[in-house]
Amino acid sequence: LTGSDPKLRDEGIIYTAHHDHLGIGRPDERGDAIYNGAIDNASGCAILLEMARVWANTKPAPKRSVYFASVAAEEQGLLGSAYLGQHPPIPAGRIALNLNYDAIPELGHVRDVVLNGAERTTFYPSAENVTRQMDLTIVPDPEPEQGHYYRSDHFSLGKVGIPAFSVEPGHDVVGKGKAWGDQMSADYREHRYHQPSDEFNPNWDWSEGVQMAQL
Repeated sequence: LTGSDPKLRDEGIIYTAHHDHLGIGRPDERGDAIYNGAIDNASGCAILLEMARVWANTKPAPKRSVYFASVAAEEQGLLGSAYLGQHPPIPAGRIALNLNYDAIPELGHVRDVVLNGAERTTFYPSAENVTRQMDLTIVPDPEPEQGHYYRSDHFSLGKVGIPAFSVEPGHDVVGKGKAWGDQMSADYREHRYHQPSDEFNPNWDWSEGVQMAQL
């Protein structure tokens, strides 16, 4: 999407989300061998597509050019985003920011957000300002032992000097609290993450994904 400012349109913002998952694998106890990846990462792809639709219909267009990259082979070691980092649509030095969306649970409206890697960029003060306007509190990664910063596609772009981070909801769900959010996260990791049971649920509360897209 070409930027509207003649002085800034040669710079860019890249939104990313990986569209791959694990395909067909070992059947679970139900005999299901299809690894759907509904949360990981159809959720991020849905946000990417919706943001592309909204930005394309926004007038005037953003000042900088905006790129939407649905990358592949994240589950095989960030291969798609590594290729994107080595072959960006414009020189890496002209890419102002990469925002990545990966595995957004749909649990409900949240009070907090994890900007995994934002503190490593000069964009962080702007992120603090925007989250404050949205009544969101930036919190540290609640599961640092999982090494999330190094396991998602923003890392590939960060390695080539592009300011990059993932946008993720925290666990403090309105009306249910942080302890419940922690429990749901642990339950997903144990019973659905990289398993055939990571399937679409029509009872999901989409407000969490909406918040992350608006942010």
